[in-house]
Amino acid sequence: MMRNNLLNFAEFERETIAARVKDAYSTKAHETGFYQGGKQYFGYQSSRQTINGKTGSVLVPSPQAYAVKKAYEIYKDPSAGLTDVIRFFQANDVDTYLPHKDGTISNMDRSQVSRILASPLYVRADKDVYNFLAAQGYEMLDDVSAYDGIHGLLWHKQKSEDRFIKVGYHEGLVDADIWLAVQDKKAHTHKFKGKNKVMASWLSGLIKCAHCGYSLTVTYRHNAAKTKTWRYLRDTGYFKRLGCIKSDLCIRPDDIEAAVFEAMKKRLSTLEIAKKESSKPNPEIERLEEAIIRADTEIRNLLDKVALANDTLMKHINDRIEALDSEKAELEQKLNKLKRKHKAIDTEPLAEPLERWDELTVQEKRNIAGKIIDVIRVSDDTGIDITFSI
Repeated sequence: MMRNNLLNFAEFERETIAARVKDAYSTKAHETGFYQGGKQYFGYQSSRQTINGKTGSVLVPSPQAYAVKKAYEIYKDPSAGLTDVIRFFQANDVDTYLPHKDGTISNMDRSQVSRILASPLYVRADKDVYNFLAAQGYEMLDDVSAYDGIHGLLWHKQKSEDRFIKVGYHEGLVDADIWLAVQDKKAHTHKFKGKNKVMASWLSGLIKCAHCGYSLTVTYRHNAAKTKTWRYLRDTGYFKRLGCIKSDLCIRPDDIEAAVFEAMKKRLSTLEIAKKESSKPNPEIERLEEAIIRADTEIRNLLDKVALANDTLMKHINDRIEALDSEKAELEQKLNKLKRKHKAIDTEPLAEPLERWDELTVQEKRNIAGKIIDVIRVSDDTGIDITFSI
């Protein structure tokens, strides 16, 4: 009996120690920007440093850091893919062997390169990055003012908790505009599956049924002598369990491609006009900037009164400063969102291929369309509805 009791106490103590260690790591991850150990990140190595009176591990660039920067620059190119990044590593003898927790070592594959290109660890995070990640549903532990365009981000996720983002003490390797461009490209790439297959249309992966939301595929039909061929749209949702209203659409792929092509040209023309008008002052942006200046001015005035304040006045000053700081952060978020929304888009790399559209391959056409269009919803009842991504 005594032996069993001692074993129970030992197990309880073991679980308590494990819980305390876990809580300590979680608290440290929430409150500091130190590297928490464990997984080794490609392009970084850890270094013990003391920051703000606390000592911990900080990520510093390793010899592979240049390869991370080059990987982002390569992948940003519209015609490049993960294979091009791997070829660069191989051609330049980049050490891509990754150590794991279990002591094994493996060479980097496509999935690991993809994770590197998606990681916020490497970005020199600014306010645009803050808005991007906040829109993805991450819990942002730091205020937007902490996103200074220098430091990278630490991404944390626990099994029983939501994922959160913390500004790290390490410097990022990739500029924010390049990192965001890569994320935009990756977001559009996932729609296009079966890259090596022969495509029946350059709209493959973009067209969906307006009723059920499932993809529309292009099928072929021939006459009896097989001297003529017609293309039709088939609704994959018709063959699902609940089923859609019809299997084949009356609207033809040729008509959709012609309409979408004209819509893309019109969209780019509209963006060009908007770019020329963007130089004009925006009253909403000016209003937000003035409100931020007023909040800053009031905060400075309150801080000047701190030296002469008693306890009661100090409480009111602190409450007012906290309220102003919160109001300022909210205004800055709105301002950055508005600036990002009206940010001029470079349409030249997209407009030039449209001028020689007939000379492009189906794959090249699909790449261009994927950068301009988010989704095309089609039905015989409602026609063609295009949602643009720019």
